[in-house]
Amino acid sequence: MSSKERRNYFRLCNKVYVGYRKASKEDIQQFLNNEDYIQSDSIDITHQLDQISRQLSPLLINIRRDSPGIAQYVDLLNQKIDLISSIVTFQQFEMDAERGVLENAETMDISEGGFSFKSSHELVIGSYLYCKIAIVGYRLGMETFGKVVRQEPIKNETGKFNVAVELPYLKEIDRKNLTRYILDKQREQLKNRTTD
Repeated sequence: MSSKERRNYFRLCNKVYVGYRKASKEDIQQFLNNEDYIQSDSIDITHQLDQISRQLSPLLINIRRDSPGIAQYVDLLNQKIDLISSIVTFQQFEMDAERGVLENAETMDISEGGFSFKSSHELVIGSYLYCKIAIVGYRLGMETFGKVVRQEPIKNETGKFNVAVELPYLKEIDRKNLTRYILDKQREQLKNRTTD
């Protein structure tokens, strides 16, 4: 990975979970022919909630101006919904892991182009993975296929590997949502630095 690519990655405060399993070229081809080939209820819920939130956003701006108390109440309700959505999504992640459907990991870095995570399994560079990604408390979940582009043993952690995955097949809507999330987090971190 070039230094420019490394700069494009961004360390996130929120937990970003990935469930993954090995995939074949046939899986990729079916997905490219039909993007609905992979779609799970828990991930779909996060998309629906995000779309509803965006539709409500202009209304909430007016409510904040006219009735700050009601706006605060709505914000708290949104936080409750986000929490419930996260719990449902991550319960599904745990169930998938218990059934051996997916391996679970927490990402270390993420960008619009890919992510890296710690794995207990040695993965072949150039191999394909089915990936289910969810961000805690952000109503953002997605499913796609990725390609393993790097794997390095982690020093002082026997049997652990740092794996980098490229996301060339990410849907445009998912890429936009991921970009928006990363920009939000960058703005938040810059704001925190200026107030410290």
